[in-house]
Amino acid sequence: MPVEWSFTAESYLDQLPHAARAQVLHALEGLPGAWDGLLGGRLAPVKGERPDLFQLRVGGDLRVLLRRRGAVITVVDVVRRSQIDGLRRAAMPQTAAG
Repeated sequence: MPVEWSFTAESYLDQLPHAARAQVLHALEGLPGAWDGLLGGRLAPVKGERPDLFQLRVGGDLRVLLRRRGAVITVVDVVRRSQIDGLRRAAMPQTAAG
């Protein structure tokens, strides 16, 4: 199963300190063969988002956003955990103030 990188993900990865970049790359090395075994653990769907969007937990603060379509995994972005929480809030339906 091939892993592709978006421009955004590559750009953020390049800005990370060496140790964090190494953590991300190491976490993605075995991902294609271990996808099903990681679901429910370090790999989880992003709540409130599209059903093909997942987050992979890397260390305490980094999350790798992944999209799986068939046999292809795309690294959409690499973000801090606080940014994932913001994505969830933005995806929640808005209610009118009354």
